[in-house]
Amino acid sequence: MSIVTTTELKDFMGLSAVPTGGADALDTAEALASSYIGADTLAVTTGREEDITPPRDRLTLEVTLAPVVTLTSITYNSAASTVANTSIDKWILKSTDGFASGTKFTATYDSGWSNGSMPESIKRAVCAIAESILKGDASGTVSESVGDYSRSVLPGEVSLVVPPIARSLLGSWRRPYL
Repeated sequence: MSIVTTTELKDFMGLSAVPTGGADALDTAEALASSYIGADTLAVTTGREEDITPPRDRLTLEVTLAPVVTLTSITYNSAASTVANTSIDKWILKSTDGFASGTKFTATYDSGWSNGSMPESIKRAVCAIAESILKGDASGTVSESVGDYSRSVLPGEVSLVVPPIARSLLGSWRRPYL
């Protein structure tokens, strides 16, 4: 069952009734959106534990499973010590004290959203993907320009149903590779 409701999809599409197949389209859209940002799911998952050992001293650590919504703790060297002054920015844990190279840090966090807590940009992206699935009208063409260089490509099948507006809305949620 999807997080975004069929009523929200109906309103997004400007329809007077829920579209036929709306619930299935939303389920598929949420799976595509989570895949696009690099997460395993958009649904709430509590108590995730992830071991991270940075190869060099740094001020940030990257989690790999899903964007962090609530950071419970970061312990190091399997001890009860917790890293102080740590904040979160989606996929990134930041500490003014830093993270030492070769030290195993264990991040415990919650990820994902319920309907009431999901960011509006993700809801709109899911609705745009579901609408694209229902209408079957996404082009899949991606164009980009940097300075005087530009290119257009036809990416793989997934992008054919993730319309450009959804890619824009989800862009800031994509997993960075540091």
